[in-house]
Amino acid sequence: MKSKVEVLKRVAATTYWGLSSNSPLLRESYSEPSARVRLSPPGDCRPSLGFHMKLFLRTVEDYFGSANAAWRVLPRRKTVLANKIQYPDHAEEIVVDGQVVGHFIYDVSHGVRRWRFRPLYALVSRMVEEEAGYFAIVDAPKLSRGYVFKKDRLLKKNLPERRDEYVALATRDMRYLGVGAVLRGERVYVLKSWTRRPYSFGDKDPSILEVVRHNEETLRELEEEAVAFVQSIHEKYRLPVVVSFSGGKDSLVTLKIAVETLGPEKVTILFNNTGIEFPETVRYVYHVAESMGVKLLVADAGDAFWRAVRVFGPPARDYRWCCKVAKLAPIGRLVKENFPDGVLSLVGQRRFESASRALSPRVWRNIWLPKVIAASPILDWTALAVWLYIYWRRLPVNKLYYMGFDRLGCWLCPAVELGELDLLEKWERNLAQTWSSYLLYFASSKGLPRAWVDMGLWRWVSPPRDILRVSGDIRLPEGRDQAALLIRESSTRYVLRPGHPSEVKPSKLLNMLSSLPLLKEKIAAVEEVGGYLLITMKQPLTEEEVKELEKASLRAYSCVQCMECATWCPQQAIARDPEGGVRILEDRCSGCGLCNKKCPLAEYVPRARETTGKARVS
Repeated sequence: MKSKVEVLKRVAATTYWGLSSNSPLLRESYSEPSARVRLSPPGDCRPSLGFHMKLFLRTVEDYFGSANAAWRVLPRRKTVLANKIQYPDHAEEIVVDGQVVGHFIYDVSHGVRRWRFRPLYALVSRMVEEEAGYFAIVDAPKLSRGYVFKKDRLLKKNLPERRDEYVALATRDMRYLGVGAVLRGERVYVLKSWTRRPYSFGDKDPSILEVVRHNEETLRELEEEAVAFVQSIHEKYRLPVVVSFSGGKDSLVTLKIAVETLGPEKVTILFNNTGIEFPETVRYVYHVAESMGVKLLVADAGDAFWRAVRVFGPPARDYRWCCKVAKLAPIGRLVKENFPDGVLSLVGQRRFESASRALSPRVWRNIWLPKVIAASPILDWTALAVWLYIYWRRLPVNKLYYMGFDRLGCWLCPAVELGELDLLEKWERNLAQTWSSYLLYFASSKGLPRAWVDMGLWRWVSPPRDILRVSGDIRLPEGRDQAALLIRESSTRYVLRPGHPSEVKPSKLLNMLSSLPLLKEKIAAVEEVGGYLLITMKQPLTEEEVKELEKASLRAYSCVQCMECATWCPQQAIARDPEGGVRILEDRCSGCGLCNKKCPLAEYVPRARETTGKARVS
């Protein structure tokens, strides 16, 4: 099986640069000389806009010491591209005049969080040639990564006072270049090296609208192909059409194409309000629906996330219960109520966004929403193509993009980088403080240091090694959830310790086991003893049956009423329980056990417990 990196290399996007126009191009040009921009996979670069551009310019000026010093070496352009790359936190390759000139990174090492600029390639060449900025010419025939040059090996230098600051490097014959970091005693550690390459900066400085003009023919071809795709898929399935609209750029373009193809009267916006959306996004969605004249359906999760987080604990990249509770559950209910015979959902999914999306077909049936046929008209579009299309068609853009955010959605999503959380703190302080307060409360309840919150370790149940390396020796929680805990006392006796909420009634478990009749028959007795539940079996259970008993226990005593089980139940045999949670209508239940498989609690909590080494069935 190919790794994520291998997959992204295989499907990497291509971006070209017009050498006469000094403009990025979506395709190789036949009207002017052009060259492919060398980007790290997946190469899904986008224009730097608004606050992102302002932050980048300020960071470069801080690195060089002044604006004059910075822009004397690096041309200041109206059009700059940013390409996300792998790094412990936020990091981007910055493209100026068709060349990667550096990395724009959010540094979290040594417990300090700050934006930094690391010069590379063309910019390093100019820095050492002109002896500008921080540089060092070393007395060596070659540069090797990891090598440390002592002070007496530096032939020429201008070193920063700050340790670990980046320095442009060159050998004495200028054949090898690199970038290093300053160590104590005016030593320089080589971080990266390469053979010198030809470079040149252009003369023209096109605006984004001029870039659009240079790409207009390609944009028209992309639009025509997407329109033809939507027309064909609509004719094939003959289903009502919705556009899954998140308020982001990709779904905006998808909506425009759907309306262009089918007309506004045949298109419905489906917006999932998770309850943790940016307020600006919610307002924006209503505005777009009104301005385009399309019907709007809202799958509203209400306060489902905040109810659930008390039981699940904070979500994580490897513990995404939130997507089931706040996304799939309300969308499933809406689809079931409004489109009982099925629906065609047009989504703004693009293959360059992730390894899983890179392998996705253009049309698929949603495994979580089987009544939904999903299709992506812009699957093969790059982020640059999406942005240029938006400017070309003058589409209204969510202003969060101009505030520096690259990805929109749930503002506390564990997929965010710390750099994005800093943007949240800047623009939406109340939201940031709400989540920070909860995380600090959770950390305190688990005996964790504040650094667990500050370094963003809540975003993983099992943080990757590069994150642990930069975070230092910070203790991790042994468990996240506050759900019911099943403990095996013997081969036939189990004790259930209540979680949140704390009440345990034997009838609740027995009712939940109605969906698992074969397991229910093996129960000899269920009784409450001192606030705990004692479960006695007639015979020993298999490991699979123990897992099913644990899942049923979680559903009985820790249900957050997301109602995902009810959406999937083929007999409509599940209802809200006025006393909390859900109850099975036993006269309707067929005992298929599907509800035990679809419950987010039953799916995510046992898995997370095993990951942390604190499996609850012991």
